[in-house]
Amino acid sequence: MIEALTEEMMASNLTQWIQATYWLWPILEIFHFFGLTLLMGGLIIVDLRMIGFFSYIGLEEVKKLLPLVIFGFLVNLITGVLFLFGDPSRYSINIGFQIKMILVLLAGCNAAIYHLKVEPLFSNLNLTDRLPLAIKITGFTSLTLWTGVLLLGRLIPYVGTG
Repeated sequence: MIEALTEEMMASNLTQWIQATYWLWPILEIFHFFGLTLLMGGLIIVDLRMIGFFSYIGLEEVKKLLPLVIFGFLVNLITGVLFLFGDPSRYSINIGFQIKMILVLLAGCNAAIYHLKVEPLFSNLNLTDRLPLAIKITGFTSLTLWTGVLLLGRLIPYVGTG
C-alpha cells in the first residue's frame, strides 16, 4: 500500500513541480523552520506553565499563545506535505519520518484530550491554586511528544531507511 501511494505521489504534477523548481526546497526549509519556531516556542511556554513552572503567570494568559502555536503547526503541515511530495521515495521508507508521524498523531490526540477534558479545569483556578495532575500530565506529554517530533525531524537525513 505504501509503495503504491509512493508511486502515485512520484508521478504527480506536484512532485514534478517541486523537484523542477530549483529554489523551492530551501524556501520550504525556511518556512518550515519559521513554523517550528512558532510551534515549539509557544508550546514550551504553555507546557512548562501547565507542568507548574512560571506560576506567576496565569494559565489563561499563556493560552493566548495557542493561536501562534496553531499557525506554526499549519505552516509546518503545509511545508511538510510539500517535502513529502518533493521526495516521496525517501520519506516513505525512512524510519525517522515514520516515528515522527506517529508522534505527531499522538501529540494531536494529546491536544484533543487537552481541549476536551483538561481545558475546562482552568476556569476555576487562581494563580495560587495547586494545578490538578491532569493538567501537569497533559503539559508534560505535549512537551515530550513535540520534543521527539523536533529531534526525529532533524534526524531524518541521518537515520536512513526502514
